[in-house]
Amino acid sequence: MVARSTLIDALSDMRLTRIRRSLLRLWVVSLGGALCLGVLGPSGVSATWTYPTAAMILHNVPPAELLANKYGVCDGSFNIVMRNVGGAAGALSYLDAAKACGLKVILYFSSTADLTTGVVYPSRVAALVRAVKSHPALYGYLSVKEPSWLGITGSEIRALYKAYRAADPGHPVIALFGDISHFGDTRNPYTAGLANVVMVDWYPVETASGGCSTTGTSYVTTGPKWYSTKVRPVVALKTPGVPVWVMVQTHKYLKSGCHKKQRPSWSLLNRQIKEAFTYAHAKGIAFQTFRNTSYTIDEYRDPTMVSWMKTISAEIRAGTY
Repeated sequence: MVARSTLIDALSDMRLTRIRRSLLRLWVVSLGGALCLGVLGPSGVSATWTYPTAAMILHNVPPAELLANKYGVCDGSFNIVMRNVGGAAGALSYLDAAKACGLKVILYFSSTADLTTGVVYPSRVAALVRAVKSHPALYGYLSVKEPSWLGITGSEIRALYKAYRAADPGHPVIALFGDISHFGDTRNPYTAGLANVVMVDWYPVETASGGCSTTGTSYVTTGPKWYSTKVRPVVALKTPGVPVWVMVQTHKYLKSGCHKKQRPSWSLLNRQIKEAFTYAHAKGIAFQTFRNTSYTIDEYRDPTMVSWMKTISAEIRAGTY
């Protein structure tokens, strides 16, 4: 039997041709509404992790709000929550809260990548992962956030990926990329061996005058172009079969000079999601963000937005969207 970690690394690094075909065949089946990857060998089937066919992802919900089921986030509309944590104790506490809420967690250990300096610390990964990898609410790990803006290189992303995979071959590593107009370029590199799931963010709802006004609404229409000419073809070429998830905008942020972000309407929230499905072939949608006090409006202060998210999520997961 081919080991589970061997299969996962082979899929991510695209070394399938080096494995004897008589021992490995990739199978993809629909099981309980999820996409499962595994190997079929002489001894039978060995499953790896399960990718939800419709990953509906909350971001940065505080643990107290999970335990309080704020706005009904624990009612089954969502299945994953992403959270920044500083260390193992905070991670375990958050995993417990998410378990009570019925959610799986993608953990971002902030001590492994400095978002101010762009310095990464792969050597810190193993101890953190060792503390959490057996928790039933763990979905996986977020290795980087918008690395191109921080000057984090492809080799540094790979170093973090390898550290997570060595410490825990049983859970996927997600990388979040911004700057999608340069996705796959030298400025924002993507290639094999960087992630098991590619997430990209795109926030197209701005104020009037190209986001330079403090009022009004405009919509940046180039998202479909970058999804269809950058994100989707690069991922398909470099790492066939790796899922793409898209993080969409729900927030309002007026503190920047231009490109101020306007709160999306119901129609513009749906437009973002439909573009992600149509042009990026997204397999998951993340909503930015539940709690960020520097934003003008976040989901915590916008129960109507959360109700829209729940409606959309329920329809997507039911296959009726």
